[in-house]
Amino acid sequence: MIEIRNLTKKRANTGTIKRLYGKIFNKKFKLSLVLANPALMRKLNKERLGKDKIADVLSFLYKEERAGEIFLNTSKKNLPYLFVHGSLHLLGYGHKKNKDTKKMERKELNILNRTK
Repeated sequence: MIEIRNLTKKRANTGTIKRLYGKIFNKKFKLSLVLANPALMRKLNKERLGKDKIADVLSFLYKEERAGEIFLNTSKKNLPYLFVHGSLHLLGYGHKKNKDTKKMERKELNILNRTK
């Protein structure tokens, strides 16, 4: 199940995001998606991760199994890509090492190409 909350005044086409959610999680993952402005993204990034900069996407895995929350910065252009990126972080993908980055990028492209 996905719950989408838009905390901005910008209209957002959530149809693509819902399709991506279905491809990534097969509806077996409880997800809260928040569309946020840059100020909130900076505040969350600082409070939760100690980074004083505006984030494009933030993902937080809940303690309960198969649940999480993604915040997307609506000032960015490619929200579907950011959604996929944040979703993969919830599933354990990362980009600390070069080989992990390449694996994550391949997975992102695969998902995005399947939903066109």
